[in-house]
Amino acid sequence: MIKEILVHLDGGADDESRILHADRLAVAHQAHVRGLYLTILPDPPESIAHYSVTRGALADHLRECQAQCRLTEQALAQRLDALSCRHELCRFDRVAAEVGGLIADQARMADLLVVRTPYRVAEPNRASDVVEAALFGSGRGVYVIPEEDPLRLQPLDTVLIAWKNSRESANAVAQALPFLRRASRVAIAVVETGADARRAAEGHRDHSAENLARYLSHHGVTTEIRRLGKWDNISAGLFNEAELLNAGLIVAGAYGRSRLREWALGGVTRDILTKTPIPALLAH
Repeated sequence: MIKEILVHLDGGADDESRILHADRLAVAHQAHVRGLYLTILPDPPESIAHYSVTRGALADHLRECQAQCRLTEQALAQRLDALSCRHELCRFDRVAAEVGGLIADQARMADLLVVRTPYRVAEPNRASDVVEAALFGSGRGVYVIPEEDPLRLQPLDTVLIAWKNSRESANAVAQALPFLRRASRVAIAVVETGADARRAAEGHRDHSAENLARYLSHHGVTTEIRRLGKWDNISAGLFNEAELLNAGLIVAGAYGRSRLREWALGGVTRDILTKTPIPALLAH
């Protein structure tokens, strides 16, 4: 069940899309929304000498930040008061080094975290520390709003599961069960890789998609398996299939390989966090 939805807020232009999606999900699941307003404080001086020079300037800067944060907090509280679901707003002021631990702690006490795509071409790092701290530190699902048309609330009645026989994909499916039970159509998409083709040629075909379909049937979820063949870019194959099905949600495991490898060589997680065309539910 989804009964507690955490939504990341920072006082920026992206807040409205995150609030809209969180409210829509909360109404559908009769859940409570907890707004997490996070402000990043300036790092303390590195040395006593530096402190003596910057003490006054730092104090002035902090006062200005706190005054602006109070105004933003008031505006966010008023915006949340317009929601049709139960809600609260929690504000946290932290230095950058403390963000990861805070996000992980807060996300563990929620069923879902709502965020925007943290990577994009024009702004390559948009709260990526928030998203990745939740993925790696909480064990919960992260609901990613797409870059294009983020205010659009499309139906979630068709769900595409990007399946790979891995711990990450299994956890994503488990986190997505409330969505899968409500959907009228659930497709399990399997993209063939070179390794899959070699194993099949040796007579070792992967039956994990069929096993997943059987598992979900015990939860009252009827599925169809769609084998997409071989794509040079796996995420492109998944996005194409989502468009063909007019899917409203992609479910996928996140970071089945290291973040460094994803950054250097590219990968499905990185592509979803950058350019998913529809909302995506990720879990690690």
